[in-house]
Amino acid sequence: MQFNVAQLLKEPIGATRTYELDDSLIGLDPELVPLSPLTGTLQLLRTHSGVLASGRFDATVQADCGRCLEPIPAQIEVTFEESFRPLTEVTTGRYLLPDEFEGQEEELEDFALLIDDHHILDISEVLRQNIWLALPMVPQCTFADPEKCPNLAERLKEMAEVHADLADTEAHPDVDPRWAALLALQSGEEQ
Repeated sequence: MQFNVAQLLKEPIGATRTYELDDSLIGLDPELVPLSPLTGTLQLLRTHSGVLASGRFDATVQADCGRCLEPIPAQIEVTFEESFRPLTEVTTGRYLLPDEFEGQEEELEDFALLIDDHHILDISEVLRQNIWLALPMVPQCTFADPEKCPNLAERLKEMAEVHADLADTEAHPDVDPRWAALLALQSGEEQ
């Protein structure tokens, strides 16, 4: 997702470009499995120090359910606003020194926020990071009640079979004596 911003950099501050995107996410990140294209709007705004890119996008990617661990589709909404700075002057081709940059210092250190020497602005890395941030922390399949999820029931059954030998062991093996009083309270006994 690259955009040539040479003409935009020649225009006065406040000039804009708007792009409607409908692009594939394949190849953006090897761990990201896209299930739909990325759709949305990107706006590029000429600023005093470069280009402000802001976008709002929708996509569906594959995630693992936090309960049953099965792959599920996760619809995400990605929004971002990042300031990109050029490496060279558009009119002369002269390399811009870091002390000539009029933005914040941390923006100088992030290579994902640079407009290359051919005046190509690449939003791929910014988009990739924001897609991961837009994913839910614990994706869940469509079953609101965990007990109705057939995959979760199967996983719990498998776990019970694997750990069946642990059910026969003592309830509290090798308990630290300092905690014994609390265990007695839990079981309703008194010491």
